Amino acid sequence: MPTRAKGEVLHEYIVIGLLTEKEPVTPIYKMQTFASNAVIAKSRFWYFISMLRRLKKANGEILECKESVLLNLRTSFPVNDTDSLDNSYGSAEGIHGRFQSSADVENDYFPL
Repeated sequence: MPTRAKGEVLHEYIVIGLLTEKEPVTPIYKMQTFASNAVIAKSRFWYFISMLRRLKKANGEILECKESVLLNLRTSFPVNDTDSLDNSYGSAEGIHGRFQSSADVENDYFPL
C-alpha cells in the first residue's frame, strides 16, 4: 500500500493518541511518521498502533498531529565559507578521486 502519490513530498509528523476508556489512567502513545499530509499520518498511526497494541480507531482518539519542524532544521545545509568540488571516477587501474577546494580570502573572522 503506497503512502504517497507519485511526485509528492514526504513530511515528518508527530502523532499523539490515547485509548478512551473509563479508567482514570490510560497510556498515551506517541509516534513519529513520514507522510505526505496529516490525514495519511493519522491513518498510519492507527495502522501501526493496532499491530503493536490492542487499540482500534473506534476505541481511541488523536490528541495531536503536528508537522515536525526539527526535521527542517536538521536537513538544512550549513553555511559554508568554502566552495569545494569532489569528483571520483573509475578506470582500469582502480577508483580515483579528486577534491578541490577554494576558500574565501576575506571573511568575518579574519578581515583584511
